[in-house]
Amino acid sequence: MMIIISESFQPDYNSSFHYVSSLGVGMTALSYNISIILFGLSLVVSSIILYKTLNAKLFTSLLLVTGLFIIGVGVFPENSRPMHGYVTAFAFIFAVLLPIVSFKAFDPPFSYISIIIGLVSLVMLIIFFPYLGLPAESTILILGLAKGTMERLVIYPLLIWMLSLSISLLYK
Repeated sequence: MMIIISESFQPDYNSSFHYVSSLGVGMTALSYNISIILFGLSLVVSSIILYKTLNAKLFTSLLLVTGLFIIGVGVFPENSRPMHGYVTAFAFIFAVLLPIVSFKAFDPPFSYISIIIGLVSLVMLIIFFPYLGLPAESTILILGLAKGTMERLVIYPLLIWMLSLSISLLYK
């Protein structure tokens, strides 16, 4: 939610052309970076709780590492180059693997939905990778889409999956 709220407060921000991490600098820096750090921290805490309750060591380990890299995205905002680029790339890589790896940890139909969402996000990430590291003012289009749109096509399915995961855990 903080992504959407921050977009409305960041002057001259265009979600099609700007990275989500562009919200981590300027007038939205404090609220955005804190929200990203808290999100990563919630994944770390969740991984610890799930490690103790699920028999899914690979999944919970991957969840832990993803959370740590997401914390890194908030600690090293976009203007902290090159560190921001590293933590962002690894956060993306581990995050798209999460739904795929969760296949064995959960029962159908959620396990099948997880695979589909993971594969969609993985394909979007592969398409998005050439955008990583482009300057904020870049207007390069790949498949007719700007970098901000492509990045969101990686992130939003994963956020929906994480929300779905939370709901499915209530019934496990």
